[in-house]
Amino acid sequence: MRSSARQAIACIFAIICIVVTANSQNIPVKEPGGTITGKVTVKGRGAPGITVVLLPSPQMTRREYTGPKAVTDNDGNYRIANVTPGSYRVIPVAKVYVPAENADSQKVLIVNKGDTIEHIDFAMIRGAVITGKVLDAEGRPVVEEGVSVFTDSENRNYAGSYSTTDDRGVYRIYGLRAGSYRVAAGRDESMSGAVRPHSRTYHPSASDPAQATVVELSEGGEAKDVDITFTRRVSTYTARGRIIDGDTGQPLANVDYGITRIEKNGGSSSRTGGYRTNSRGEFKVENLSPGTYSIPVSTGSDNDLRFEETPFEIVDQDVNGLVVKGNRGGSISGVVVFEGVDDSKTREQFDHWWVMASVEGIPGQSKFTSGKIASDGSFHIRGLAGGGALTLSIHSKREVRIERIERDGVPQTGRIVLQEREHIKGLRVIAQLGNGSLRGRIEVVNGTLPADARFSLSARIVGQDLGRRFSGVNMMPQVDARGQFIVEGLMAGTYDVDAGVYFPSAKLGYIGRKQVVITQGGTTTVNITVDLSSTPIRQ
Repeated sequence: MRSSARQAIACIFAIICIVVTANSQNIPVKEPGGTITGKVTVKGRGAPGITVVLLPSPQMTRREYTGPKAVTDNDGNYRIANVTPGSYRVIPVAKVYVPAENADSQKVLIVNKGDTIEHIDFAMIRGAVITGKVLDAEGRPVVEEGVSVFTDSENRNYAGSYSTTDDRGVYRIYGLRAGSYRVAAGRDESMSGAVRPHSRTYHPSASDPAQATVVELSEGGEAKDVDITFTRRVSTYTARGRIIDGDTGQPLANVDYGITRIEKNGGSSSRTGGYRTNSRGEFKVENLSPGTYSIPVSTGSDNDLRFEETPFEIVDQDVNGLVVKGNRGGSISGVVVFEGVDDSKTREQFDHWWVMASVEGIPGQSKFTSGKIASDGSFHIRGLAGGGALTLSIHSKREVRIERIERDGVPQTGRIVLQEREHIKGLRVIAQLGNGSLRGRIEVVNGTLPADARFSLSARIVGQDLGRRFSGVNMMPQVDARGQFIVEGLMAGTYDVDAGVYFPSAKLGYIGRKQVVITQGGTTTVNITVDLSSTPIRQ
């Protein structure tokens, strides 16, 4: 009896062990995360209470901090643990402070599994402040008016230096470096964005930036009573007209359009979104200051119309009776085939990419028209001018090279000529997708790096133009504060890779070079040596 009981207990114990073992085998093993530590100082002393965040690199926005972060302790030290492997930007969030001279405002880090990265430090100083009022010509406060700060030397907008007046007409801009500035309120009349009632005016009341009073700021200082008084209001006008079918003369209802301001230097600025013709094909654009404009019209996905942007000028009154014609154009359709790509996740990205087409050899018709690449690789581009040579390219977030084009199964050895109102179907565009990767480290020998040292990386396929360095879209090389780098989306080939170390305070740098081979879909790892005893490059 006792033997049977012991056998039963042993069986139960064995079953429990089997279940526990099975469950433990099903639990995924989590890769060890990295740890980042450092210190934030202000004038050499630890700064408590400053948030340090990680943002995925090369993401360029920091409006929402959803990733890992930490707050500095009483000595200014911070520690961010359990960081998932990847590439990040480390940023101290301290609006009233600015980086000390030759110090970084952020640092790039490539975190590997289990990494412990120390001494990611930031030296900061308290920023300066400019404050004042914005008044109209009668001395009344102007509410919700934008105010910008410009560097005195180049008259360029100082990064992040924008404010809006409150209900008293008061503005306050902080986090500025010591230096000389001009301050302005109101809109720039060269821009065609939302119109403000007043034209741009510089402190104290100048329309010409050369006549503005320069504001001098010391480190951590505050310039008060930097008031701006508007002397005149912006005169604006309205443009009205119709958008019609050029063949039939019939109005085109519910057509999307915009407004483009054409500058004398050949540049332009556009405003789009929210504009649509009514049932009679009529359009109206309000709040236009004097200048030259045109009406760009969106080509519909269900027709082959192309619209010529006829310029018109606004001087001192409204412009009425404008007519914008849509003429029948040609079209092309087909499929893009990416050789050597079997990854389903990669194919899902295709419908975020575009085939760009232009017809060359026709005056005024060199601009590109585009069509999305669907998830199955198909595309359709409408509204093309005829009578010239058709040029195709692919716009994507990866390096893409068109290898050849087939028409009705026949490889095209020369350029395809698109005739007037011709519809070419069945094109087969065979492309090569850049999916090679390069990673490694820049190793510095025979010297010590100063605190302001900067790393850089560039590469080009051997035999190609020097200007074609990482020529693909979204292929900026990521080089972190330790000299580690990752470059993705490279075409297969042999590359000359240049690694640089630059010292801003000394205005000199050093270069190391190595030749590497990138394979399709592969990852090449290489370390590149930069010798600080070699001849420097003076900047």
